[in-house]
Order: sequence, then C-alpha cells, then structure tokens
Amino acid sequence: MNFAVVDCETTGLKNADRIVEVAVVVLDGDSLEVIDELDTLVNPQRDVGPTGLHGVTASMVSAAPTMAEVAPLLAQRLHGAVLVAHNLNFDRRMLANDLAVAGAEFHPGEGVCTLQLSGQRLGAAAETYGIPLERAHRALADARATATLFRHLVDEADGEVHPASLITYSAPTVLRTHRRDAHGETLSSPLTRTLGKMSLPTSERRALEYLDALDWALDDGVVEHAEAAYLDELAGGLGLDGDTLAWLHQAYFRALVAAAQRDGIVTAVEHQLLHRIAAALTIPQHAVPDMTELPREVPTGTGWTVCFTGTAVTGGTEIPRRQLEALAANAGLQPVGSVTKKLDLCVAADVASDSGKARKARSYGITVISVDEFLTRFTS
Repeated sequence: MNFAVVDCETTGLKNADRIVEVAVVVLDGDSLEVIDELDTLVNPQRDVGPTGLHGVTASMVSAAPTMAEVAPLLAQRLHGAVLVAHNLNFDRRMLANDLAVAGAEFHPGEGVCTLQLSGQRLGAAAETYGIPLERAHRALADARATATLFRHLVDEADGEVHPASLITYSAPTVLRTHRRDAHGETLSSPLTRTLGKMSLPTSERRALEYLDALDWALDDGVVEHAEAAYLDELAGGLGLDGDTLAWLHQAYFRALVAAAQRDGIVTAVEHQLLHRIAAALTIPQHAVPDMTELPREVPTGTGWTVCFTGTAVTGGTEIPRRQLEALAANAGLQPVGSVTKKLDLCVAADVASDSGKARKARSYGITVISVDEFLTRFTS
C-alpha cells in the first residue's frame, strides 16, 4: 500500500466551508519515496474566506476546476492508499464534505496523523527536524513538508491503518490542474484563467493527451510554427487523423466559449482571447460570441448605498468590515448589510468573488468593484 499525504486550504473550519486548494504527495509504500504529486486550486463556488491566511484570492480560483472536476484526479491517488496529514481529522473531514457534494463516495479509512505523532504544529515540527517549509499555508508546500516529517516519524506510527476508498462516477476531463505557481503568485493572465475554466471535451486517452499539449501551445494565444510541428508529430504518433483533429479543435473551442460564458458575461478581454484562439485553430471568426460586458458605472455622489463582501486584504493587511463601512460613511455613502435591487454599489474583496452577495449584485446589474478601487475612489 502507498501513502497519500494530503493537505487542504479552505474557506474556513466549519462543515459548510469548502476547499480552495488541495495537494497530494504519494509515497511508495516500501521506500517512502515520492512517486506522484497533485497540486491544484479548487473553485469553492463561494467566497474564498481568509485570504490573509491562505493567500488564495477569488481571482485565482475563478479559473480553477471545481471539486467535482478534481475528484477523479484525487481518486487516482487516494483510492487504495493510506492517508497521511498534519491534523488528519481536519483534512479528511473537509475532503469528505467536498467530495460528498461532488457526488463521490469517499471512505478515509484509518490513516496517520503527523500532528499527533509530533505533538507540534507543522512549522515547529519542520524546524525541529530541519525540514524546509518556505511557503506555509500553501497546500503543496505543507504536503511536502508533512511527507518528509512522516518519514522521520513513521517508526512511531504504531496504530492500525486501513487504506482509503474514493469512487467517482465521471472520467477526469480536466487534465490541466490550476496551480498557484503556474504563472506566478496571482495567476492573473486572462488567457490562463479562461483556459483554466474549461473542461476538456472528451475522455478518450489519446485525445486528452493531444488536448493537454494544445493547452500549453495556446498559453500565449498563438500556435507558433515549432508548436504546430510538435502537435502534428504528436497527433501522428497518437494515430489521430485530420478529421479527428478538426473535430477536436472545434469541440475544444466550443468548450472554451462555454468557459468564457460561465459567469453570463463575455468580457472585452475574453472576446479578444476567443478571436485569437479561433484564428490559431482555424475556426471561423463568426463562431466567436458577441461581447456582452457592460460599461461599469461607479457612483460618485453622496447618499449612494454600498455593500461589502469578502475578507478585505490590501498590502498584506486585513481591513475589518467596520473600518470599511466607516470609510464609506465618511465619503457620504450609506453602508448596508445586504444586496437588494436598490443597492448602488457592491465592494468585494476581489472583483472575481463568487460570494452570494457578489453573485446577486451582478444578477441585478449592480456594479462590483474591488476594495482597492473603493479605497482609491472614495478615500484618496
């Protein structure tokens, strides 16, 4: 049996909270050497919670796969393996909650808790055993540190262990995980974010391998000559003929359009992106949907109502809600606690927030701005 070392970053600690980032480090059951890793942000389909703690913003997860899309990839690594975590009860509880919502059957078995074995928080235990931990509260960094700690403590793990079971009912259609490190700390590239929203339109192994390579080729929105040559060679090696490739390109583009339209809006950036990808794939330009983003109108007078949502962090410092509301009042705005059709302005910790308030504001056509923009406009 292998060991699957897991770590989850979440929107909070309650059962109603959701995972925003998950990592798995798989260790060989005999040598304890790393044989596989999984690292991805997860769209919690709600507010991301304490960004000041885990560093995950709404913009980062807006392009990330949901737990339903990640579940098959987790199953490949957790099923039949013994779970290991630093505070195992928490991680397996959060996994169980999210996976249940995703429609998967998860039984965590009996695993190993390095928190119990070490009696220390992960940072302190890492220092005790000389384990590098440069980016705490990042799922992969914590999982790697926990895996190394487990190697130090494995001889002390004398409890009975049983492997986990994770059964999903869908094939993994999202091969490209969405990592923080993929494009720097913020994953701010509009192209990467839009590509990241889409599910690949097939479960056939050869087609998935080709489309995974196509993802990387399209990272800059252009298929260069060398990239095209590589894709042609790969397609030939996989036995994909011209008709199959044409169908794959069309299905891929349709999936990309669906991803851009997921929030009900095709922005100017997304519209330009779709034109570039259509050209790269020789898709007719009339297949690109019209831009639907409306010009933003930010209230500038006094007496307007404003509602805040999310945990506001600017310059690495969290700003309490009461402080933001006081600043709004000083600027002549009227803070309110809920979103109604009469609301004038919604201020989100991140403009890509999928919190209930931000989602409702957009559905009413109410302008949503970031905390930074609010501070610039109303407190400067």
